[in-house]
Amino acid sequence: MRYPLVGLCIAFCLGIITAAYIKMPFLILCLVTFLFLIFSIVFIKQSTKFSIFLLCTVFFLGATLLRNSQILSKCHIAKLIPYKSDSVSLIGVIDNDPTYQNRRASFILNVEKLKINEDWVKTRGKVLVRVFKKNDFTYGERLFLSGNLYQPFSFSKGEFNYRDYLKHQGIYLILSVKKGSIVKQLDKNVGNLLKSFAFRIRHKMRDVIVKNLSPFAAGILNAIILGERQNLPVYVRDVLVKAGTVHIIAISGLHLGIVAFIILLTLKIIKIPRRPRYIFAIFLLIIYCILTGAKTPVVRATVMASILLFAYFFKREINIYNSLSLAALIILAVNPWQLFEVSFQLSFLSVISIVWLSPKIKSLLPEKLNKISWIRFLTSVFSVSFAAWLGLLPLIAYYFRILSPITILANMIIVPYMTIIVASGFSLALIGILVPSLTPIFAASNELFILILFKINSSLIAIPGAYFKLPSISFVYVLLYYALLIPFFNFSRISFIIGCLRNKHSHC
Repeated sequence: MRYPLVGLCIAFCLGIITAAYIKMPFLILCLVTFLFLIFSIVFIKQSTKFSIFLLCTVFFLGATLLRNSQILSKCHIAKLIPYKSDSVSLIGVIDNDPTYQNRRASFILNVEKLKINEDWVKTRGKVLVRVFKKNDFTYGERLFLSGNLYQPFSFSKGEFNYRDYLKHQGIYLILSVKKGSIVKQLDKNVGNLLKSFAFRIRHKMRDVIVKNLSPFAAGILNAIILGERQNLPVYVRDVLVKAGTVHIIAISGLHLGIVAFIILLTLKIIKIPRRPRYIFAIFLLIIYCILTGAKTPVVRATVMASILLFAYFFKREINIYNSLSLAALIILAVNPWQLFEVSFQLSFLSVISIVWLSPKIKSLLPEKLNKISWIRFLTSVFSVSFAAWLGLLPLIAYYFRILSPITILANMIIVPYMTIIVASGFSLALIGILVPSLTPIFAASNELFILILFKINSSLIAIPGAYFKLPSISFVYVLLYYALLIPFFNFSRISFIIGCLRNKHSHC
């Protein structure tokens, strides 16, 4: 098979989807998975039977892993306090970089102990903590907290459900710590040393950006390079959504690609040998992933980039479809619920659309355009932007109820321009840490670049017909769209027929 991992990935995803909608006993799923694995080994020399049994094994493995993620241990805190409770006391360790907004601190606590009826009970699980008092918290602190513990509200906005969103991250409860509640630090620096180091760098970079840029520019730049969107002006987000370029403030594949390019180019300039260059680049990308908070989209992009760099390291021919499938299998094996996250669907589908559709779209354009270098570049950029727009159009319409034809032009301009923004943003942050006296020079250029970025997006959405608000649509139409798109672009005779029409061959 040319794409063996693609078939395995599809089978794995179908197993996850099946288990999400059809409840099956965990032990039965384990037994069926084991049986199909045995059959796969028995028929390993018979390619057809082996392939069928292997696909069945992977299918049931996906279902098993999703079912396993739904089973909580007896000592899990959600089992001990499933509903809203009176004031409780917890001991646990902060597991992420705390965020601050409107005099409220929020962080994820890995719970170690819970006080029930004056007795301390060992427990486990994650709790989202919201502290409504002036405290400075850091990753790796062990805390004693008292407050009200309750389940997240099940309110939803469109297709987004807040309770399910937290549950898919392993968070079943929220601890609200009011001003009069007890908060004590029991220990510090308990967490991972690498994460502590990355978060310290993050704080220094953020301080440089905030101190040297206007609140408007700092909010945008912190979102672009650090993934901090809490201080991003609402009107900026609205403009980016309408232009279809909101992905630039959500660190994902685009940002990791630019960062990887900058890292590899820098290492090449300082004459680091080729193979060590790839390993060092992977290490730095992991640091950057942690630095930005190791959020799900960043982790996905880091896994995908690392797989591609490892392929270069081992001098393997890169097959993008197999690489994407391997990345998806790794990510879903760790957390199968990510398959249902909008960001997961959009990130993988955008890459697949670009890889699969852009060459086909480019082949439909007149061949004369390829003879002039700058026009060839424009056609390549157009093909990539149009391919991504075509591939994501129904999902964006379904989830966000907006259609933005201007996105094609916007991404042709914004995506290349993002290289300048990211490079200048990192330069400002690093110079501010290493050589503070030079910071004003870099700050002025960053202020200008970010203003231009906003002006471009604002000008584009002012064009008549740039975007349209849509009513709610059924997911059936999404499936119908792909059912028509795939065979249309997969029809191998299309390019041949168009070529015949162009050249007016009499034998066509």
